[in-house]
Amino acid sequence: MKHIVLLLICLFVGYQVIAQREQGSWQDYLSFTNATKLAVADNKVYCVTEGGLFYLDTDDNSLNKFSGMDGLSDFGIKTIAYSTQNQVLVVAYQNSNIDLVYESEIINLSDIKRKNITGDKSINNITFNGSEAYLSCGFGIVVINLDKQEVKDTYYIGEGGSALKVNDIEFYNQNIYAATDHGILKAFFEGTNLLDFNSWIKEENILHANDKFSHLVIHAEKLIANYTPGSGSNDESYIFENETWTSYLSQVKNVYDMASNGDYLAVTGSNEIYVLDKSHLVVGKINSYKFGDETISSISSRCTNISSDGLIWIADYEHALVKVSGENYESLYPPGPMDNEVFFLGSNNSDIWVTPGGRNDWWGNVWQEPRFQRFSNNEWKYYSNKEIPELDGVHDIVCIAVDPLDENHFFAGSWGGGVLEFRNDEFVQRYTNHNSPLQSALPQQPDEPYVRIGGLDFDSEGNLWITNSEVTKNLKKLTPSGEWESFVLPEVANSNNIGQVIVNSSDDKWILVPRGNDAYVVDKTGGQKKRLLVTSYFNNGEDEIFNRMNDVYSIAEDLEEAIWIGTSKGVAVYHSPHRIWSSESFYASQPGLDLKDGIYHPLLETETVTAIAVDGANRKWLGTKNSGVYLISESGEEETLHFTAENSPLLSNNITAIAINQKNGEVFFGTGEGLISYQGEAIGGKDSYSNVYVYPNPVRENYQGPVTVTGLIENTDVKITDISGNLVFKTTSLGGQAVWDGKSLNGNRVKTGVYLVFCNDELGEETHITKLLFIH
Repeated sequence: MKHIVLLLICLFVGYQVIAQREQGSWQDYLSFTNATKLAVADNKVYCVTEGGLFYLDTDDNSLNKFSGMDGLSDFGIKTIAYSTQNQVLVVAYQNSNIDLVYESEIINLSDIKRKNITGDKSINNITFNGSEAYLSCGFGIVVINLDKQEVKDTYYIGEGGSALKVNDIEFYNQNIYAATDHGILKAFFEGTNLLDFNSWIKEENILHANDKFSHLVIHAEKLIANYTPGSGSNDESYIFENETWTSYLSQVKNVYDMASNGDYLAVTGSNEIYVLDKSHLVVGKINSYKFGDETISSISSRCTNISSDGLIWIADYEHALVKVSGENYESLYPPGPMDNEVFFLGSNNSDIWVTPGGRNDWWGNVWQEPRFQRFSNNEWKYYSNKEIPELDGVHDIVCIAVDPLDENHFFAGSWGGGVLEFRNDEFVQRYTNHNSPLQSALPQQPDEPYVRIGGLDFDSEGNLWITNSEVTKNLKKLTPSGEWESFVLPEVANSNNIGQVIVNSSDDKWILVPRGNDAYVVDKTGGQKKRLLVTSYFNNGEDEIFNRMNDVYSIAEDLEEAIWIGTSKGVAVYHSPHRIWSSESFYASQPGLDLKDGIYHPLLETETVTAIAVDGANRKWLGTKNSGVYLISESGEEETLHFTAENSPLLSNNITAIAINQKNGEVFFGTGEGLISYQGEAIGGKDSYSNVYVYPNPVRENYQGPVTVTGLIENTDVKITDISGNLVFKTTSLGGQAVWDGKSLNGNRVKTGVYLVFCNDELGEETHITKLLFIH
């Protein structure tokens, strides 16, 4: 009978399944194209990239990625190796953390990471001997017992038992060999105390006996070693036979990896791969790929394995996992951004725009290839000279602006390449000094279209405003009809760092002039212009504080039309920005955290605020140069959240940009290590209650996460009652969304039943009721 009642309740409420992220969850958006290492298992090929680890399941050809949110213990993988005997993938991270990845679980071994070792703790290579994994480390050798899943031994094999960087290990003729930065050392393996450095003897009868050897491999019952000077392309390989070392495969001058599957040896150079058979004869060479109709003439190989079925697998730094079957080549990687470079993030409704762009600390070029991308509806759209040949010759894309009158019409700004116009994802025009009033930063070279664009933004009439750096007429306007107008900001004319521009609700242009040059404001028509010396003012009746904050980095307008400017001394806020035209002394305020002690605590006064974004509840997400991300209350008096790489999945404490999907509240953080997002609680408020829904609905008995009411008018008063009208929860929405933890006012999880969600706007003029089924 109980099941029948529940079924009727479900039919009454309506079974609504909505694909939504849980509030407070994280999602990385990392590129898997820059591959550095791979390992072949029985039915999987694992591939390490700068964006993380993924694998190809060779049974069903599916691509699957791991991340810190999927059970891996860390980010930044240095190397991997697969033990067939123990059926485990050993993952070594850049910070010396270790994961043992099994089919159904991941075991973390943090011994080396936690150990207080002076000097280099990096793990350079992994070699198996039976059920033991030998780690070649920056200080020596660490042995892991894979059966017991624990560290067994640590060997310091340098002179006097000192630390010595070990690059690779092999077992050959009852000896253990170690390739080090100071030659090859060996020790008799069975019955020898390998903890005693005296057991290790240098291999003297090889050229460069005291120098760096990077790789060791056994192929066709012979030991092969690679010497490297550490730079350039002067590697030399040697083979050990008849107690003598002789030259081997001399044509490879920059060896990244050596791997044998018993039948074949793959030697990976920086841009070529050699395959040798059991007779040590070259039977194959790869120095180009052919993907369909496209030929890649210069490869970036980093590691090669050959599986038992003869397929060749390549970790390529530009083309991810490359599968070679005869004359057929295939590049394999999970969907994601083109790379992990994030300079600019922009949002347009639910679309997120990413550019790698860039400028160095002196506002010079970093010469990034021309490319940018859009993330929309969970898919990535790429724009590069591969898809758009007209981008050849352009570099350092630093900003994107979408036409508010036509979301399919957008512009990209380049630091040295002018302005690029697109419509319906098709290239329309490139604007430079040759075909527009835009000016070149190299007037002495008039044929060079070297136009530096600092920022782009549209006003309410569809005019595009452009900052043009290092020239006299440093502000431009392009109308919807294609007409240009130029403006001079005289105090900063010819400055080489005219940066970001935002057009506020009054159509005033607020322009950043970084590196100690404050800001500039231009009115709607361009007729009034004023240099703004960013200075905050504080007066509590006792103290009067003027704080120059001229080193500016970021800017945003909040939902109450206040202008927030991020500086090297925190944030400066202009609550009535229109006053700039009527006040001779126009000061900002610097919000102070309310710590209930009666003392003024300027917000983030010791931090450089590199990025600002405003969510649907008018709260501010502030990104910093070295301290991660802060979520600040609407007024700036309360710190709600603080994420760092140490206390969260945040990839880096260096935040380069922030953007928010205002439709679902997802907050994107550009970092020095790539792109990641946090599912926030606030979204933009709606105009009506026409599309209110609750998720999850029904709330199942095994669900412990938050319940979200979305599609609300901003600052909605939300009350949840049981079917008898008893109040169990009340709150005010954050923008267009409210979140409930599923507990009643007494702190207990509510019982099974139908609950009513009452919504009304803050004026009480519009109301809405929806239903929710809760199963305890």
